[in-house]
Amino acid sequence: MRTTLEAALNARAARRVAAVATLALLAGCATPVLTQTGLLTRYDHLTPSEATATKSRIFIDKAAMAGVRTVRIIPTTFSAAVSGPGVTEQERRVVANAADRALCYELSLRYDVVSSGPADLTVRANITRAGLTNVPASGVAVGASAAITIAAQVGVGFADTVGKVPVPRLPIGLGDLTVEAEALDARRQQRAAMVWAGGANSFTNQARFSPVADIYDLAGDFGQDFGSYLATGQDPFESELTIPTYDRVRVTVLGEMPRDPDCQAFGRAPGVDGIIGDSLGLPPDWSDKGATAGRP
Repeated sequence: MRTTLEAALNARAARRVAAVATLALLAGCATPVLTQTGLLTRYDHLTPSEATATKSRIFIDKAAMAGVRTVRIIPTTFSAAVSGPGVTEQERRVVANAADRALCYELSLRYDVVSSGPADLTVRANITRAGLTNVPASGVAVGASAAITIAAQVGVGFADTVGKVPVPRLPIGLGDLTVEAEALDARRQQRAAMVWAGGANSFTNQARFSPVADIYDLAGDFGQDFGSYLATGQDPFESELTIPTYDRVRVTVLGEMPRDPDCQAFGRAPGVDGIIGDSLGLPPDWSDKGATAGRP
């Protein structure tokens, strides 16, 4: 369990590091695509920021953000253009909620997240592109990993192997996600914005039997990036990697109570059930229950 948990804690950092090698050696990374759909109130002051497998255009008014105390999160939505066949409404909800849950945690590190009443800032995000996972190709990695694990257990003994042996996925059919997001003040003036595009890679994105497997992971990455940007004012793609704090592990990995009660609206992380489900290649919505009842 310890090895599995450590892998889960380091997965996001590893994705960014491994993406460099992946691109260089196998081109085994989905290509991120930036969009400009008109869903944001303005785009003219966004500037490019790129890192490994993630592309973005960002803007923040640091002076205005310094006075922010309360924040409301409008649940992330899928634009009509990406609500195509092959994905259920439940799967879309779980993916969108993964972004909101990660976003809420990051915002709660600095602001008071509110669900009702006035707020200094309103944050909203729209998924504008969703490249789905090729399930058969992903299944090859799941099956190969299981076969190698069984072989290893037979050869060296079950007690000497922990979890599944990771097998790189085929560099085809990897998912990608694009999200357009902004933060508006009480006068509906844009105080921060981000167009975020990320792609899964062959080495560190968990292979699962689900068309939304990769965009589920990427939605969480987006939420962490945009939330961190709003909370710190620093470009999240240029910040140094740090060891996760106990509170971050407690909430975002183990699925315990969020630090801000209003973040409960987005449910809890799948915790140990999610770690086990990932190792078995199960769809994310099997272990992630999504938002609490009654949440849009």
